[in-house]
Amino acid sequence: MITPSQRGTTTVSEKAVRRIARRAVTESLPGRGVAATSVSATVRGDRARVSLDLALPYPVPVADSVRLVQDHVAARTRRLSGLDVPRAEVSVRALHADAPLLRADPSGPSGGGPVRPGARRWWSSRRLPTAAVTGGATLAGGAVVFDVARVHLLGRPPARWRGGAVDWLSTHGAGELPVVLGGAGAVLMGLVLIVLAVTPGQRHLLSLSPPVDQPVFALDRSAVSALVREAVSDVAGIGRVRVRVGRRRVVVRARLSFGDRAAARGDVQAAARLAVGGCALRRAPRLRITLDPDPTWRQPPAVGPAPAPASAPALAPAPRPQSQSQSQSQSQSQSQSQSAEKAPASPPTQGRT
Repeated sequence: MITPSQRGTTTVSEKAVRRIARRAVTESLPGRGVAATSVSATVRGDRARVSLDLALPYPVPVADSVRLVQDHVAARTRRLSGLDVPRAEVSVRALHADAPLLRADPSGPSGGGPVRPGARRWWSSRRLPTAAVTGGATLAGGAVVFDVARVHLLGRPPARWRGGAVDWLSTHGAGELPVVLGGAGAVLMGLVLIVLAVTPGQRHLLSLSPPVDQPVFALDRSAVSALVREAVSDVAGIGRVRVRVGRRRVVVRARLSFGDRAAARGDVQAAARLAVGGCALRRAPRLRITLDPDPTWRQPPAVGPAPAPASAPALAPAPRPQSQSQSQSQSQSQSQSQSAEKAPASPPTQGRT
């Protein structure tokens, strides 16, 4: 009997695990166009760890989709590689629109369900201001506490910077310029902190209108801009397109290469309105369309009414059928006229005297 050690070992490389996981991602949501933008795998013994960056189609329930991808990738990789894959780490990096998105009904959000009226904007965590204020207060307070503890516990003299600050404050009054400038700076910093505390921030995110009992999602302005730009670029005669998306207004500036200007403007406005409506934003922005013709553009000639067809020539009336007597009399008159023309003329008579 051959022992397992005598049969040899089977090694599954990390590259093979990555390929299996990438293929499993495309199988997890059939027909929805999910793709893995980045896949990493680490193999340690008989265990494998898989991390995925996904681009999901929009609109889909992100939480449910990620859960399906995690379960399918872990099970598929475990089955094909023979390794133990506890779970797959999934990060959603992008949302791309399916083709039916631009054909959605712009009169309401996609899905047709009731809309949550209280869907609000996303609030920023304000990490940078919080870190700056916390770090500055910690450094200043820590320096003072350390110096006081050093003086009282170790009997050391106070630090020169603390003694100099106390002496400077004791010799300068409230009306002097340095004190006024310092107070104004403190007030300005306090106002900035208050504004940061009461405003949501995250101005690059636009909240969506989810159905009831669903999480609140947000869409980046760049994604809305890309959708509108793609929809307007598909209009016949449109060249370069620039789109600027704000919180209350979407500005579209396009170049017309050929075609009628009024008709192209209507098509551009309809395409942009359909693309913005398909995003299902919580607050529908206003559209502003600017259509600039190219220097080589020329207005197409106006098409006049079609000329009337030429009238057919009038036909002569058909002769009526004649009776037998009329035909005989007509033939006799024709023969008499012919004999009169053939007879010689008689000379003139002269009378006798």
